Amino acid sequence: MRSSKTNDRDLDLAILTVIRKSSAPYLPPPLLRFLHVTDAYFHRHHESLINDYCSDEPSMAILSALFLAYIVCRSIQGMWASTTTRSTAHLAGHEDTVLGGLAKAKVGRGVSKQRGNQDSGGYDPPPFRETVVLCGASNSGKTALLHYLCHGMEKENAWDPPMTVTSLSANVGYVCPWEGTHEDDKSGADAIRIIDYPGHPSLSSELTSMLFPSATARLVFAMDSTQPVAVGAALLYQSILTHSKVRESWKNEGKKLVILVVCTKNDAKGAKNYKRMKIQLRNELDKMRKVDLAIKDGSSLGGENGSLKATLNVKGKSIDLDNLGDVPASLHFIESGFGMSSGKGGLQAIHEFVLNGTLPSI
Repeated sequence: MRSSKTNDRDLDLAILTVIRKSSAPYLPPPLLRFLHVTDAYFHRHHESLINDYCSDEPSMAILSALFLAYIVCRSIQGMWASTTTRSTAHLAGHEDTVLGGLAKAKVGRGVSKQRGNQDSGGYDPPPFRETVVLCGASNSGKTALLHYLCHGMEKENAWDPPMTVTSLSANVGYVCPWEGTHEDDKSGADAIRIIDYPGHPSLSSELTSMLFPSATARLVFAMDSTQPVAVGAALLYQSILTHSKVRESWKNEGKKLVILVVCTKNDAKGAKNYKRMKIQLRNELDKMRKVDLAIKDGSSLGGENGSLKATLNVKGKSIDLDNLGDVPASLHFIESGFGMSSGKGGLQAIHEFVLNGTLPSI
């Protein structure tokens, strides 16, 4: 028995020694010096530990154990990822975790409170007349804007938005007119449901299901005016302007998807005005359009991508954001900032657009 253990220890020592000698020429001198100091320390202070576990190669034994632990950890992560449909599948028991939390309220009258009622079964959402989708890139101010539309319009002075975090599931709010109306007289038919869709790129595939005429009446697209527009432009281009199913659905309805592009955080230092944001957005859309045209000219966009992606045709050399041609959508721009009173910075105009589709006058 002792001979068997000795043979196993000798084999481990031989393997560790071979690994050390093979890797030594490729290791930087500081690391080699660290390995030498580690071996000397263990030989001097932990001789019994070396004899039982480290096989006279303590540094290589420790590194091998750490490397093996890393491999096991990565393998577990890979197996976990392969058994879930999305990285957010752990957030809820629903198969659709991004949209699973949406309120299932019917259009019509019956509930007079803007936020619904609380009963023994939990939250009772109000009926609503229309749905407005609020989307955009991550950290573009969507959730803060949702909070303002639902709770901040009553403030006459500057409104401080609550602290928010990156959303991984859709948030829902309800807005209805309150000027000159008593709370008990509010009608559910006046309510507008706002769906704040998360902007993380890994969740963008679900966004298109909310952009059909049967799902939304109009769209608010948030873009951070203090940051580059590339990420937001990619979302607008891929999920809306060139998505064939979205375009076809609005064409069949004989309508246009009205998109209000909100340039958020306009009160921050270094923010760009809406005219500059519009130019930068046009340039980014042109870049993606030219890439798609080059791919289409070189080889057909066949297969799945070809069936889901339409071409963004333009007249002239660049995209005209005021006239998108055969795309059944229209873009309108406005600036917003919470550091101003509610009547300034475009916030009142955004509220009017959400409620009744009134476009800003700029």
